[in-house]
Amino acid sequence: MGENKTTFIDVICNHAMLEIADIRLENDMATSPARFFRKMALYMLNAIPRFNRPPEAREWLKFTAPVYDDYDFTVETMDAGESITIETGIKGFEMVSAIRVQATGYGTTEFIPLTGTGYDAETGDVTIPSDIVSIGDQIAIDFYTDGYFDRELGYDMKDILGLLVQYVWEQRFANDYLLQQPKIKDKSFDVGNEANHMRSANERMKFLQEQINQKLRAFEQNVEYRNRMILHTDRTEYAPENA
Repeated sequence: MGENKTTFIDVICNHAMLEIADIRLENDMATSPARFFRKMALYMLNAIPRFNRPPEAREWLKFTAPVYDDYDFTVETMDAGESITIETGIKGFEMVSAIRVQATGYGTTEFIPLTGTGYDAETGDVTIPSDIVSIGDQIAIDFYTDGYFDRELGYDMKDILGLLVQYVWEQRFANDYLLQQPKIKDKSFDVGNEANHMRSANERMKFLQEQINQKLRAFEQNVEYRNRMILHTDRTEYAPENA
């Protein structure tokens, strides 16, 4: 991919995930990295347009989007001691994760990572050790190739992008339909004060937005200052890799 690029995974892992305190995301990453990065890349794509100061940021944040796919498979036959080969026909991906989809018996589903999964990027074949699956198992396979920014971004730009990913992530929960609906309650069941919850969520989003605005203003002022200083030397425009 080259040295003059900034990967989505870099921003997600080293910046966004440091801001998002959610153990569910950590579990998702441990269970199926390819599925996790596919999900987080969608939040990244929604976050990028919010980096709108200074106007040049749109040029600096040009990117190549991630590519992903998935494949579902049911184990129907298997030979003892031999790996299962799944001919997916999905070729050329950087990352592949396989999980067993298993009903818990309580109306929910759990995902069990299948360690030792192999992938041939030239043929699309996925191999799974036979000793970790059984006939009838439902297997979900996720494929992911990371997106990247066309430039090497400076730390401050990646820091702002991490905050923006956090904002988009938390906005999803602040606007959750079920949380906003009145619920039946009686002496044996009380969900708590929903108005307080919504007010707290709104205050949290306002705080994050102001934090982001402050970072964007500071970044914009820093860019303007450096450009003024450079004009007195070689008149080379400030570039984001120097941020």
